[in-house]
Amino acid sequence: MDNLHSMLRSFSTETKTSRDHLTVFREFLAHLDRAQRKAPAAAAARAPRAKAQTRRKPAKRSRKG
Repeated sequence: MDNLHSMLRSFSTETKTSRDHLTVFREFLAHLDRAQRKAPAAAAARAPRAKAQTRRKPAKRSRKG
């Protein structure tokens, strides 16, 4: 069991150097801002066009008189 704990402790000391969480959050907000600015142009290009109404033949009605 001691061997297991020493092994787990060795893994925990190998943490990667991480950037400041505020810097990461600011970058995330910047990405969101850029994506939001690009979205309306892309959405307008993909907007569905109104279908042209097709002309129908008039319904045939029999004359009863």
